[in-house]
Amino acid sequence: MDLWGRERASQLAALVDRALPGEGLTEDEIAFCCWNGEGAVLGLSAGEGAVAVNIADEGPRRIGYVKLVVVDPGAQRRGQGSALVEAAQNWAFDRGAQEVRVGAAAPFYLWPGCDVEHLGGLCLFESLGYWAVGAEVNMRCSTAHRADPPRGARVLRVEDDDVVDSVLALVRREWPHWEPETRRGIELGTCFAALADDDPAVALGYASHSVNRRAWVGPMATDSNRQHGGVGSALLASLCEDMQALGIDEAEIAWVGPVRFYAKAAGARVSRVFRSLTLPRPAAAL
Repeated sequence: MDLWGRERASQLAALVDRALPGEGLTEDEIAFCCWNGEGAVLGLSAGEGAVAVNIADEGPRRIGYVKLVVVDPGAQRRGQGSALVEAAQNWAFDRGAQEVRVGAAAPFYLWPGCDVEHLGGLCLFESLGYWAVGAEVNMRCSTAHRADPPRGARVLRVEDDDVVDSVLALVRREWPHWEPETRRGIELGTCFAALADDDPAVALGYASHSVNRRAWVGPMATDSNRQHGGVGSALLASLCEDMQALGIDEAEIAWVGPVRFYAKAAGARVSRVFRSLTLPRPAAAL
């Protein structure tokens, strides 16, 4: 097993394209997500497979995450996937992880779990002792969705320093773990904010797209005191308009919380379902 540096991002992207052609992941997306934070990419010596793993402190617990595991189609069913995941587990446990999870490596992730359509992946993790602890969904809507801001509010791209400050203040107050994703969206120019007309220094909500993956929506949230008033729908509409201008016909709303909101506001439908999987640290390794 070899440690792959970021200079091998194109090789990893080619592997993903061969094994998961429907994902449409770019080299930049793979490089950013897989080599971001405290983690590693481990590859088979012959280059026919690789796994991305990282580790993060979440409160008192240290959690490992398998971000990506991929094996060239011509080398599958030879135990290569198991070897890769076991190497990732050992890497995480050696660094104090209490458990290893599949996907869901916020803030920068490629999937929120293991897609239920990826039967081989589900069987692989089950064979290694992982068990399901829940499920997450993505939803999809047309980028033709439009909605005006509610009275007393306006939506604009987050560019000016004062707007950046108001958005980050809201995030730090209500969703501090979203700050890295939010900053990434601001840097990419894909973050929008809803501001109060009577106090433009106050952000009522914000939303980003294409932070981790092109056309994927999130993070997105409205101030808890301003929900159910049309702010969220207007923010989603601004994202849709921006994506449509880039030639994107459908938005993928990632790791959805309020399913009803997206269904009602934009006619969104569930597009993908992911299993949340975990493997606790073996007692012998404690």
